[in-house]
Order: sequence, then C-alpha cells, then structure tokens
Amino acid sequence: MERVQVIGKISASQDEDKEGVSIYNKSSQKGTLSDAEGNFTIAVGVEDIIVITALQFQTFTAKVTQSILQNKTLTILLNTNINRLDEVLLRSHTLTGIIDLDAKNIEVFVAPKLELGYGVNASFAPDRFSRIEKNIAQEALGYGTMSNGVNVGALLGLAFTSLFPKKDKKDYTDPFAEIKSQRPTLQDKYSAQYYSATFKIPLEQVNDFIYFVTHNVATWHLLGPENEMQLLKVLFEQSERYKKKLETEE
Repeated sequence: MERVQVIGKISASQDEDKEGVSIYNKSSQKGTLSDAEGNFTIAVGVEDIIVITALQFQTFTAKVTQSILQNKTLTILLNTNINRLDEVLLRSHTLTGIIDLDAKNIEVFVAPKLELGYGVNASFAPDRFSRIEKNIAQEALGYGTMSNGVNVGALLGLAFTSLFPKKDKKDYTDPFAEIKSQRPTLQDKYSAQYYSATFKIPLEQVNDFIYFVTHNVATWHLLGPENEMQLLKVLFEQSERYKKKLETEE
C-alpha cells in the first residue's frame, strides 16, 4: 500500500504536556512521538489504524480517511486521563512461597566436629561461673543454659546445622530463571531501520544506541504492548542524550 507523510497536531488542555505522545500506525507497525508543541509527522495510507497513547491522556484510535491524505494533515484532540498505579509488593526477603524451591535455596553451614577435652582429663563440675541462677528470661528462651559446664543450647544448635549441611552455591536454583529467559529485548522490539528512522540514529550506530539505553535505563518492564508509550518516551529521551554524546566525541 502506498503511504504518504502527513503533518499531525496533538490538541489538548493548555495545562497538559503534549510532548512525547506516542502516535503508532498499527497497520504499518511504525510510530513516532510528538514534540513539545504536540507536532509530529507520520506515514499513513487509507484506512490505516492510528493509535495515540500517553500516560496523561486517554488512549485514542482513529482511521485514516481519503480526506486526511488529500489535506496531508491530522489533528487529534485528547482527553485527560486519570492515572492509577498497579499494586506493588515489597519484600525484605527472596522467598517465593514455593516450598520445594525455597528449601533448595536456604543457606546453611556445616558445623565443625566438636571435641571436648582434647584428650585432657578435665573436670567440668559446676561452679559459680557456670551459670546465672534464676535467670527466668534466659531459661525460658533457652539462652545461657549450662549443664555441667557445657552450653547445651549451643550443642543442640551445632547438631541441628550438622543435619542440614550448607549447599554449594552452584546448586542454587533461581526461582525467576524461566521468567528471565522469556524476557524480550530492545533488539526484538523494533527493527534497526525503525530505530534509525524514528530516533534519527545512524543505521550503523543502532546497536551501540541500544547498548547505551540498556546501560543507562532499565527497560525490560516496558517491553510489553501495554507500555508502548512509556517505552517510546524513554527511547526518545535517551536518543537525545546519545546524539549529544556522539557530538562530543567527534
């Protein structure tokens, strides 16, 4: 299908930021971003489906008509969106709740072999240094419990750890390994030609640009289709930084 470049304009409330709005041609699978004034250009054909998304606006979908192609202009009026953030669960540990998996990953250590006396005939009769008498709190918790000069609690602790020796780190099972292996990459998201045309990056520098982005910003959580607008905005901001970097290196 033959497509032509049209000049577009994002129209919204004066209080809203119109920069970085994603304009995506679903039919050609190519898109662009608006500038600070809400202006953009995009190649379209008759009956192409255009999807406009932004964090601060409601998603808008339009179909290209013959009139738009003749006038080569596209004006889009967006309504303010009320944003709701997804629930985030913060944890201070790495347990997954899967018993088999967590049991494999719990770290323990091998207790050293305990030799009392070392061949010396020593007397371990209780004396005034053996324990604190009538310390109810410590006795209730099992702390400082001495019997014939030997800390029974410590011995029990060593016996417990000997039953559960420490596992070698090479046996560690990453509970999120399968999820990580299925995680998409920026290379998979768009073609090199798309990066070059959309963000004005020289084609031979696209791989270096992608490395630059992944080194500076965490983007893997934005690679799903529901986060298209946020990802394009991040890429647009990083492309400006990358091009300035190239200018300083020349």
